[in-house]
Parts: sequence; structure tokens; C-alpha cells
Amino acid sequence: MKSTIWAALAATTLISGAAHAGPAWEFETATNSFNNGDWIFANSFTVLETVTVSGLGYYADPFNGQVEDNQVALYSCDTAGCLSTGTLLASAVVTNAYPIVGHFRYVTIPELTLLPGEYLISGVSLGNNYTWNNIGFYTDSSIQYNDNRWLEGSTPDFLNFVQNDTTDGYWGPNLFLGKPDFTGVVPEPATWAMMIGGFALAGATMRRRKRKIMFA
Repeated sequence: MKSTIWAALAATTLISGAAHAGPAWEFETATNSFNNGDWIFANSFTVLETVTVSGLGYYADPFNGQVEDNQVALYSCDTAGCLSTGTLLASAVVTNAYPIVGHFRYVTIPELTLLPGEYLISGVSLGNNYTWNNIGFYTDSSIQYNDNRWLEGSTPDFLNFVQNDTTDGYWGPNLFLGKPDFTGVVPEPATWAMMIGGFALAGATMRRRKRKIMFA
């Protein structure tokens, strides 16, 4: 009987949590934070398995957690290594509309599917903080970080040359994969109904089991 209860709970958990969501990359500690003018920071990466992008983000000021209308653009690379031209897929101005997630703030974009291949994300510091050589840098399992690029400027651009003068790039820009959980949106009504139904089933089973014990 106990297995039936937990099976019901597990089923609702799988239904409500099936979609993966999270940043393309993050780190445990921002070792350096610095600002010294307007810079374009770009990073190329490889998508290893198809992912959905729901948001673009930018590194938040470590002192106040804010961003200041940082522009971010996402490109697909037209040639191997992202060394010639790229095709613009999405762009956004990152604001403080939604809660900070880790070290970044994100804004929503129309849902975008990235097939396996090479891509580049570019963002502008606008005199705000950026960070590099951070502790505990990691990427989503569907993403492989390739290299970093930078150039003085105030508008995102497809930078087709590699710098690689830091261990894990300058941050800078980021993208959010899966459902946009960073907005604080609650589960859809259908999902809530499934979850409530699952817990109700579990509760009813527990009550029946209790009655059997009491009147045995």
C-alpha cells in the first residue's frame, strides 16, 4: 500500500517538474568584479543536445544586485568556430523586472529552440560591473563553453575573433534554458490540478489504510 502512495506522489512530481530550467552557465563565487567603461563581452558555446531558450541575462552588480538596461544578443554561427559571421536569433535589454537568479538577472524572450551546433552570445557592460576567473564555474550539461571575446563598444555585436585571456570568460551575458522560472510564475492550472489530485489520492489511500487498522 505504501508503494501505491509514493507512486502517486512520484507521478505528480514528474508531471510538474519534467521540464528542465536553469542558466546556461553559473559559478559559485564571483572572484573579481570590475567596471571601467563600455565593453562588448561575447562567448561562444556549443549546444550538445536540443535546448529551449526562454530568457537572456546579464551579470548583476555584486554590491546592489542591479543591472542597468544591459543589451544582450544571441547568434547562431554561420561557420565552424564562430570566426566569420553569425545570424541574429534574439536580442533583449536586461532590466530589473524579475528577481536575481544566482549572479544574473534575466528577461523573457519568445521561446527559442537551439539545435545542436555552435552559437555566440554577446552583451554590453555599459560601464557596469563584469567578472572573470570565477570559482566553481559550471555549465548546463547540454552546453559546452568554448571561448571568450571582447571589444570596446556599447552595442552587442558578433565578435568573430577569440581572446581567451581568462580561464572561463568574462561575464557578461547569459541565457536561461527551459521554462522561465526566473519570473516567479506559478505552475499552470492543469499542473496544479494534477498535483492536487495526486496528493488527494495519496491521502485517501492513507485514510483507508488507517480505517483497516482501526477496525481489524
